[in-house]
Amino acid sequence: MSLRTPASHVEPRGHTGHTWPRFGEFVGLVARVPDTELEACLAAQHARGGLLGQTLVDRWLLRPQQVDEILGLQADWVARSLHAEMAPGRFPYPACLSLCMPAYNEQETIAVTLRSALAILPHYVERFEIVVVDDGSRDETAARVAEASRHDPRVRLVRHERNRGYGAAVTTALRAATGDLVMFADSDGQFTFLDVARLLVKLGDADLVIGYRQHRADDPRRRLNAWLWGFLVRSVLGIRVRDLDCAFKLFRRETLERLRLTSSGACINAEILAQCLWGGLRFHEVAVTHYPRLAGKQTGASLKVIAKALRDLPALRKYRRQPLAPTSAPTPPRSNAA
Repeated sequence: MSLRTPASHVEPRGHTGHTWPRFGEFVGLVARVPDTELEACLAAQHARGGLLGQTLVDRWLLRPQQVDEILGLQADWVARSLHAEMAPGRFPYPACLSLCMPAYNEQETIAVTLRSALAILPHYVERFEIVVVDDGSRDETAARVAEASRHDPRVRLVRHERNRGYGAAVTTALRAATGDLVMFADSDGQFTFLDVARLLVKLGDADLVIGYRQHRADDPRRRLNAWLWGFLVRSVLGIRVRDLDCAFKLFRRETLERLRLTSSGACINAEILAQCLWGGLRFHEVAVTHYPRLAGKQTGASLKVIAKALRDLPALRKYRRQPLAPTSAPTPPRSNAA
């Protein structure tokens, strides 16, 4: 494959050092965008953050369908590059994947996030569904997900009539999933679904695979809060992972069925990992790319969220005594998502 690389090509902030060709290097394969225009878009993206594809669309240099085509080319390149690591397995992975995404007031990002997932996932798994839980949003998040589901039945909307919290939205999404494999990711555009392949590669001998943000693209205050929270969770629960709250985790169906999910707030990741690690489950950690937030407002650092997490954390020590539910939990029906 011949790729055009502009002289001023820059990596997005938050890049982890992965070696796949970047989005801008594929543009010349699907559209005649002048190098000067592409370089100007790259410079704008580097200065403001966000997605290069959206910048090109905003400037009428690409159509949304061409962005989807480029994402597919990237996904195909990643799958081919990981072929040796996947052996004796293969891409697309022979299973149904449920991608679960909690969403709260994400009207500015959710449509782009869904388009990205729909363009990339067919290269990685034979079948998939996308379950979006709208956690009582006060904007047009639910309407935009509903619109996407009308165009593609693989997208499914589940609604909370009121805001119940991040953990409750994650729980609803995971329990609504019907795939053989289940993962959850945030819907704010800070992750790339190109990294799903790296999690699938590591699933062979593991019960779950968890991502970690090698270069976290958040402001210093949020990084400090995360470090303090991680230190507290290690002290109380003994959980030692590289990135406790990275919202990019992949589970086997049988693993998910053994988990008790009771935390309605920020403790949900700690609750999941406490059960898995104290239950002796096998897991791998994989570096994933993290981008600055495209739009909208983060709520994880609010005083209300932090106070609730501090109240809920001590109760999770119960998982030291009985980490996992019995393996005889009932199995929900499998999905026919295509």
